[in-house]
Amino acid sequence: MTLTESTAPKLDENDPIKVLFDMASYWATIWGLIALCLWLEHQVLNRLIESGNIQAAILLVSTPAIFLATVTRIQKDPKARLILERARYVVVLVAAALLGAYLHANHKDESYESHLREGAFQACIKIAACKEAAAQYADAQ
Repeated sequence: MTLTESTAPKLDENDPIKVLFDMASYWATIWGLIALCLWLEHQVLNRLIESGNIQAAILLVSTPAIFLATVTRIQKDPKARLILERARYVVVLVAAALLGAYLHANHKDESYESHLREGAFQACIKIAACKEAAAQYADAQ
């Protein structure tokens, strides 16, 4: 084995994980682009048209049109396909960051240690000497 060879396993095009990631990231990028276009269109419509029914009708008609225009453009234009290939990794990273932020914001720690800390905290509140010692410690820090 030479020094330039990698010891990491090589992924071939038939690897199901790679295929799944490619398809998921491809469609997430396309739908993300369509959602961005629809959001921008909705913002413009809010400024131009006050009727919610007319806005909804325009958006219902424009959604398939934007989808078809996006997909056909990506299929026909190699430059658009290259942009999609590069952008899909950013989309996956943004989606992972948003999911992580959501999970962090809604995380409820149900571990045994968390329950012990909570019990110790509740016990300390009820004992005057413990409460004073905690307050003095907090003031000293």
